[in-house]
Amino acid sequence: MNNEFDNVIYYSHKKLNSISIYLRYFILFSFMISATFLLARNENAGTNGFAFMKVNYSARAMGMANAFSALANDADAVFFNPAGLANMTGDQVKTTYMNYIEGLQGGSAVFTAKLPTEWTVAPFINFLVSDEMPKTFETNLGYGGQNGTFNTFSMVIGAGFGRNVNHMFDVGFNLKYFYENLDQSNASAVAADFAVLHQTENDNLKIGAAIQNLGWQIDHYTEAKYEEGMPLVFVGSASYRLGEKGYLNFDLVRPFDNDFYGRLGVEFYYNQYFTIRGGLDSRMNDYRTSQSVDVFSGLTMGLGFNWNKQRIDYAISSMGGLGLVNQISLAYLF
Repeated sequence: MNNEFDNVIYYSHKKLNSISIYLRYFILFSFMISATFLLARNENAGTNGFAFMKVNYSARAMGMANAFSALANDADAVFFNPAGLANMTGDQVKTTYMNYIEGLQGGSAVFTAKLPTEWTVAPFINFLVSDEMPKTFETNLGYGGQNGTFNTFSMVIGAGFGRNVNHMFDVGFNLKYFYENLDQSNASAVAADFAVLHQTENDNLKIGAAIQNLGWQIDHYTEAKYEEGMPLVFVGSASYRLGEKGYLNFDLVRPFDNDFYGRLGVEFYYNQYFTIRGGLDSRMNDYRTSQSVDVFSGLTMGLGFNWNKQRIDYAISSMGGLGLVNQISLAYLF
């Protein structure tokens, strides 16, 4: 009788501990979300150059408001947290096309492969190009009219590397070269990203951190060789697995030339073929332009379709009065 009573007490205590752990994680997520909205003032414009480096390429991630840094379990990990490359279950090739705002469009391609040295390597390339825009000139009296057209072109090429240190810790880094052309001027730089992923004692929870774009400028836009400043970004992240149904993800992002902001996203597996995603970017106030569409600012949604080794992902994101961003990704797992 005493043994039965002791067992009841033991399992009740264990259940309460489990509930307490989940409650702590819920409070932690709530605190992070609340803190993000308080900090996301974004009153000052960015002061560093190469702003195109802050654009993310992944329809899957964009469907979750780019809250992907701790999940990072496919080829797109190279753009968010290269430590996640260590957890790839096979080689993968993935391409993405993006229709951005203000006449901009771009894309990316990445290939991952396991190496005999326990590292996973992921060479990648992405680009962003604008439509033709009119050139204008000024006279002593002010605006002088148009004088032809110009466009902009940006490109990043590099490789990411990730490996398991042990069953609870992964590390990764990227090496990359980026180039930007503005009419007849251009600049380039080299940089590196460094990232970690930690599998916590709770099997459902992963946390991560990454610092992006540590490097220096090579070529300059003008003969004066003005240093643009690197677009440094720090990301702290968490991903919670919702059983077999999906993931809840949160990223806290700190650009070194701007304010904190947060990204919250969820991925839900409807069945083995279809995935539904949604997200919220806390920079919603930055996108508002006093138009009726402002109510959707910062919201994202996406769909995924899986068939054997193929995957198609689509996502749409609202930037309020600035317009909509669309991305579509195609992936093949070897």
